Amino acid sequence: MPKLIRFVLINSALGVLIGWFVAAGVVYFNINGFGDLILHSSSRVAGLFILLVSFGSTFGFAVMATAVMLMPVDKDEFDKL
Repeated sequence: MPKLIRFVLINSALGVLIGWFVAAGVVYFNINGFGDLILHSSSRVAGLFILLVSFGSTFGFAVMATAVMLMPVDKDEFDKL
């Protein structure tokens, strides 16, 4: 796999995992009653799915974009990644 593709995939996956942990924290700590709203809903699975997809994609894109913007431009420095 090319190095740049691997770089983007690893950083996107890291961002998605961070987003999932933040979403789990929002539900677990019941921030603004959001945990009760999700867990006592009749469509709990759909609510959790929407929450995880939205947090995961947002954080995934943010981490990936930050990693690309901070990526070294020198070939020798990029090869060290």
